[in-house]
Amino acid sequence: MEISEPVERREAVAVRRREVSFASGRDECAAWLYAAPDLNGPRPMVIMGHGLGAVREMRLDAFAQRFAEAGWSVLVFDYRHLGASGGMPRQLLDIGRQRADWHAALAFVRTLPEVDVERIALWGSSFGGGHVLQVASEGAGIAAVVAQCPFTDGPASLRSRIQAGPLSVVALTIAGILDTVGSWFGAKPILLPMAGTSWMPAFVASPDALAGASALLPAGTRLSRRTSAVLKRLPSVRARVSKNIELTENDGGEEPSTAVGRDTMWGVLRGPDGEFDAANALAARLALRLPLYRPGRALGRFSTPTLLCVCDNDAAAPAKTTKRRAQGLAHVHVQSYPCDHFDIYVGEHFERAVRDQLYFLATQFDYTAHATQ
Repeated sequence: MEISEPVERREAVAVRRREVSFASGRDECAAWLYAAPDLNGPRPMVIMGHGLGAVREMRLDAFAQRFAEAGWSVLVFDYRHLGASGGMPRQLLDIGRQRADWHAALAFVRTLPEVDVERIALWGSSFGGGHVLQVASEGAGIAAVVAQCPFTDGPASLRSRIQAGPLSVVALTIAGILDTVGSWFGAKPILLPMAGTSWMPAFVASPDALAGASALLPAGTRLSRRTSAVLKRLPSVRARVSKNIELTENDGGEEPSTAVGRDTMWGVLRGPDGEFDAANALAARLALRLPLYRPGRALGRFSTPTLLCVCDNDAAAPAKTTKRRAQGLAHVHVQSYPCDHFDIYVGEHFERAVRDQLYFLATQFDYTAHATQ
């Protein structure tokens, strides 16, 4: 299906956002719940989760605001071990636990009286875009799925990562082995950068990785002193980091403690006015699991209407593989955008993606409402 209908920006309804949390396993996931308090009766719900190591402050609020202005409720959550959510050790990305977080979020929203349980959609971006496909295939009972720049095939992403920097992939793999072995004995995770340059042992090292990932953080986000000092000695790397990120001078005082729990040379980030904490770092053990994760295969195991928003120049989640997975599936609609992986979160590509997603979700929510009457 080609989404070509224009979506008129009607007068936005008043939107309220509040902090909530829900249990997942033994921990709590922190979330924002967006709602339009002036609207009566149960309304559709969109559950939103981010990508590889990212937190909700990295532009998910921009998407959620638009959806909430359409009159829908929106839940935006941080995975366990990341951001404002609980879970130790910090900066751990466990694929099974993250999928469990999605199921926990679903269970939570179904308890809310303002939610129409027949009209719940999953919206995932990047790594989360892969998760929502897998969750939808597990009998989640949802009305629609939106997967934005989705990670669908580990081997395809690995091949792209090797092309970006083969030697750094070797370092990434060795660190993954050491971290995995260390985890068996209770050692602290070995942390490696989520986004970096081709010579860094980073999970994402495409040419746009540092600039794109850092541009998702709000202006005024402050980088830890240790990493700020490193960047000052590496002006070529500093030039790739978004101007949204401010460096911190070493004044000899103690570095403020953060929810990340420890410093890392790859960058600990504190939001404006200390609103959130994040890190450009993930436990290295993920390097052994990423190539084995192929959530795109789940597309053929469910029939829920699904929109794939694919970035044609995507090196982190190659578009060609995602499109091939969608071929011949009547319930899957593909929209392509002439941009890199991170471009879809900002500017003109963001505006077009939001327009397409609003139209798709409105159509599916309306169809579900008529079908259940």
